[in-house]
Amino acid sequence: MKRQFHSWLFLSMVLPGGALAGDLVYEPINPSFGGDPFNSSHLLGIAQAQNRFDDRVFTPIDPLDRFADDIERRVLSQAAREITDRIFGENPEESGDFTVGSTSISFERIGDDVRLTLADLDTGAETVLTIPAPQF
Repeated sequence: MKRQFHSWLFLSMVLPGGALAGDLVYEPINPSFGGDPFNSSHLLGIAQAQNRFDDRVFTPIDPLDRFADDIERRVLSQAAREITDRIFGENPEESGDFTVGSTSISFERIGDDVRLTLADLDTGAETVLTIPAPQF
């Protein structure tokens, strides 16, 4: 029995068998890329169902509002640069206070850290940040 199994195994490995696989051919689904033209309405329906953009919600931005936002961003960026220079510049200060609009910014060095306190003057809300000071 064992000999018969080995001879059958040998013959199955030696004798050519029928191929069970064929060439792998890519067929596009989208009709825009050569796929079946009957898929177009199905694909369009799926795309419209996934489209969450609503034309009624979009409101164009007023150029004056955009200009005011740009100016505000630049002023805040310049203030941040000046504060950073006073904290980490060539001659760093031990403490300081700034006011930008309705926000008060104060800093002080505590050991190897810098403690920033941001306070909203309108609401009284405060945010405290502790930043490790770079060692040069």
